[in-house]
Parts: sequence; C-alpha cells; structure tokens
Amino acid sequence: MKIIKLLGILGIAFMLSGCEDRDVDRLEDRMDNLEDKIDALLEQNGVNNGTITGNNSGNSDTVINEGEGETTVDTTDIEATIKNYEADANDISKSISKLTTPANRSDAIDLFWEWKYKLEDLENSIDRYENELERMYRTNTLSYSDFRTYDRRLEDIENTLDLAEDDLEYITRYDD
Repeated sequence: MKIIKLLGILGIAFMLSGCEDRDVDRLEDRMDNLEDKIDALLEQNGVNNGTITGNNSGNSDTVINEGEGETTVDTTDIEATIKNYEADANDISKSISKLTTPANRSDAIDLFWEWKYKLEDLENSIDRYENELERMYRTNTLSYSDFRTYDRRLEDIENTLDLAEDDLEYITRYDD
C-alpha cells in the first residue's frame, strides 16, 4: 500500500513539472487532499493502523505511534519557530520584490546569487525543522494531525520562497 501511495505521489509530481506556478499550487493542494483521503481510507480499513514497518525490525521507519496518537510536548516553541520562518520568508520575498534590474549583466548575476543563497539558507533550515517534526511524530511526541498541520504550514512557507525565487529570476533575468 505504501508503494501505491508513493507511485501516486510520483505520478502527480511528474504532472506538476510542466505546469505554471498557479497550476502547481492548485495541484499541490489537491495532492495534499488526496494524501489525506488515502490516509483516512487506510485508517478506515484498518490497514497499517498508523504503523509503518519495513522488512526488518531495526528499520528506522518504524512509527511508535499506533494510529492518531496525542501530542505530548508543548507546541509553543513549534508555533514560534514556524512564525519566525514565515516572517523571514515574507521579509525576503518583500525585499526581492523591491529590487531593480541592474543594467550590468555581471551585477545582475551577482545580485541573483546574493539573494539565491539567502533563499537556500532559509529553505535548508526549514527542511531540517521538517525532519525534526517528523522525528517527533515518529517517536510519538507529536500527533499525526499536528504533524500534518505544521508540515503544511512549512510547505506554504516554501511556496512563498519559490515565488520569491521566481521573482528574483525575473528581476535579474538570470536562472541558474
């Protein structure tokens, strides 16, 4: 069942590769809804029952959480961290939107890389935090619904950064 879900997600990802940004956003939302429906159907049918197991008992993909589970940690820090990421992404996006196109091609490329590194640094921090949240879910300290909620918020922030990068490419007329 895990393989079928993965193949479905990969199929949708391939379809997204040729779409415009607004189409991608719409399809990503639909994909999230489909993932939720798949999860609900799996839970309704008693398949996996919230537990993912691999071929051996030492597999690091094992989820201790049987089903939904409950969040057993204070989420104040999680909320604050995500709000900080949102603020940072919005600040970068606003700053990029205020840039003007340099007349000199070399200056435009330098400007591109200056902001590209800032975007990548924030994206990497968000990715590491997503991994931390997943670890919390897998160790039964964060419920599935809380994990999904936070993961979606982080995906929204990454979408903001993607749009900012598109703006940067347009402004500098450079695409790596």
